[in-house]
Amino acid sequence: MNTPHVVTQKMGGPPSRSEADTQLRGYKLILARAAWIMLVVIDLALCVADIPLGYAQFLTVCTQALCANQTATPDMVRALHSAGLSLQFYAFYLIILSVVFVLIFCAIGAIIAWRKSRDWMGLLVSLTFIIIGPAITTDYQQLASAYPITQVPGELIQFLMNTLPFLVGYLFPDGRFVPRWTRWLALLVVLFAGGSTFFPTSPFNLATWPGQLGTVAQLVVIGTILFAQVYRYLRVSTPVQRQQTKWVVFGIMATIIYFLALNIMGTLNPAITQAHSLGILFAEASYFLAVVIVPLAIAFSILRYRLWEIDLLINRTLVYGTLTGILALIYFGCVVLLQQLVNGATGQVGQSPLIIVGSTLAIAALFQPLRRRIQWIIDRRFYRRKYDAARTLAAFSATLRNEVDLSELREHLLGVVQETMQPTHVSLWLRPPEQTATPQAVSNSKGQEK
Repeated sequence: MNTPHVVTQKMGGPPSRSEADTQLRGYKLILARAAWIMLVVIDLALCVADIPLGYAQFLTVCTQALCANQTATPDMVRALHSAGLSLQFYAFYLIILSVVFVLIFCAIGAIIAWRKSRDWMGLLVSLTFIIIGPAITTDYQQLASAYPITQVPGELIQFLMNTLPFLVGYLFPDGRFVPRWTRWLALLVVLFAGGSTFFPTSPFNLATWPGQLGTVAQLVVIGTILFAQVYRYLRVSTPVQRQQTKWVVFGIMATIIYFLALNIMGTLNPAITQAHSLGILFAEASYFLAVVIVPLAIAFSILRYRLWEIDLLINRTLVYGTLTGILALIYFGCVVLLQQLVNGATGQVGQSPLIIVGSTLAIAALFQPLRRRIQWIIDRRFYRRKYDAARTLAAFSATLRNEVDLSELREHLLGVVQETMQPTHVSLWLRPPEQTATPQAVSNSKGQEK
């Protein structure tokens, strides 16, 4: 019996890190679940109590120069009547949007809590979503004016709203402060959020700081969160945690692209973002949808990060997002420039259909070459390892067709595996060829057959 010859080579690689133990047991698990349930009940109760007040506010027509967000104006009322709609429909529409928005956030948080009920990091993320959804749509000051008993619970929810997202940013995905000094920043965030919520006139309230100092402080905190996540990704995270981080990055990128698209549409047609036309109905639904993208990405990163190839999604988002922006700039630039040239040459005023058709054909011709060029640039700049891996595999395929020396081929194969996959070790099984039978044994077997 032939025994395969095993060639084993140890490959260099980063040492594996054990994930932080975020599992809760015993009384700690009971206390965490009890606190989670209590805060969720308070949050949802305040949200439900604010629905009638919000509906009544949406029925109010603002006649001042500056109106609150989503408040109907006389122009908006006339636009509704011209479309056969009433102010009651507008108020009901906004309430339905708010309820759907809250239900989506709560559903995401509930699913995470159900799947990660013993994981305190999972409970923290799920509580953050369930707090954020209702807190965005609830007016706690209006609620406290109508029902004074809700003032303290409302302040508690606002405090959690201002702290939990920052804590998740510092701790995601393994529940550790990385680097360690970020724990002191998280403590400062808790202190300032508590001071601004429960003691509005104290120095902890950034709104009382002179000038734009409060805004600068908030940007510094956000910058430290971004730095901590980049540092964690490059120095600490395991491959699984990096996949989870990529899902969050994908959600943030998709949200930014979505908002940019809405802003472009608002620039081309300002009526859709102003409260004097029916376009505001589309704009409100669009902004609600944009805010939901990041929670969905985080939920996938925690629960089903292996469901799709996230690297491919990020790559395609970068390519087609950049491609869309460049083509839009080229299109509008061509239309404006050519229109100015035609108007100057002919003295006519107005848009020419030939210019629009020509610009459209130019964009169609540029699509594929520009897409390939952007793909090549992004692969080289952001996916250098995969770009080099593709080139290495292509070179190895050419070598495989020409190489006949088994030792040389083995060295080439080990080098390709190390360069493309970078494992800690690799083993190569070489099966020796079958031994051929001797002529005497063949003749004996033939004689036995006769």
